[in-house]
Amino acid sequence: MMKSRFFAKVIAAAVITFAAVSPSISDDAAGAPPYKAYVDMKTFMEHVLSPSAAVIWRVNGVIIDAKGEHDLSPKTDDDWEQIVSGTATLAEATNALMIPGRARDASWNPYVKKLADAADKAYRAAEEHDLKSISEVSDQLDGICAACHRHYGLE
Repeated sequence: MMKSRFFAKVIAAAVITFAAVSPSISDDAAGAPPYKAYVDMKTFMEHVLSPSAAVIWRVNGVIIDAKGEHDLSPKTDDDWEQIVSGTATLAEATNALMIPGRARDASWNPYVKKLADAADKAYRAAEEHDLKSISEVSDQLDGICAACHRHYGLE
């Protein structure tokens, strides 16, 4: 019995010591955020946000070529899965827009919040295979993105 108490105290002391010297735990305790921006805003927009938003914009799309008109709306479970993935990526990417190094000024986060709300609505609609709601969000995204780009001179 005495040995097991001693052993438990040794384990507890080791855990506390490890926690105190661990860089990830001690950095968090010191207030340093555990995240950072790895790519610049242009790269983030080009490789994360734009492709995710394009998934939503495409649902209203039509391609006209030599073989005729082709509706781009989802028709199969795989099509819907691509939309679910794109909308989930866009919704989660909005969090990355607000990390230090990306947030531009006090007006930035309200734009991001509008984008996040629209992306969340699109995600929930994609999960339900609700093309009408995704189409509505597609139209909203045009306005949200255009307003932000105008505000920040990104057009």
